Amino acid sequence: MNRIVAILTIVTIALGFASCTKYENGPSVSLKSPKSRAVGEWHITDLLVNDKHEQALFDKESSAVLTLEKDGTYTYTIPNIRASVEKSGLWSFGEDKTELLLIQLDSINGDSERTYKITRLSKTEMWLVNGSEEYAGFDDLIERHFEKKQE
Repeated sequence: MNRIVAILTIVTIALGFASCTKYENGPSVSLKSPKSRAVGEWHITDLLVNDKHEQALFDKESSAVLTLEKDGTYTYTIPNIRASVEKSGLWSFGEDKTELLLIQLDSINGDSERTYKITRLSKTEMWLVNGSEEYAGFDDLIERHFEKKQE
């Protein structure tokens, strides 16, 4: 009888952990806080439009680096042969930590805010999804996969 109770307890705990995943693509359980996982230097590894790799857009951003600092500031740099693009500002999470908010500070054109849905946030991977307002001709979802630079 004790074995049955022990097995049921283990199964119940396992199902509880499996059902409480915050991000669609995991991880199911993490001992690190979302902020400690997010802080760091991220390099883009893939760019998808409607779940399909989009080579032309990936080529534009393949050397992009997103750096999220502990103090709530960020930089997004896309090196280019002609002229590098660098955006900077403030970052934070949405209320339930499933969204990443980037506020680009721009004294000339005015500040702008972008919201990205986080579908994966592990200590080495972060996947962000947003609408296509930044690229004309794409009416669907754009997903960027990032890998954290190892320290």
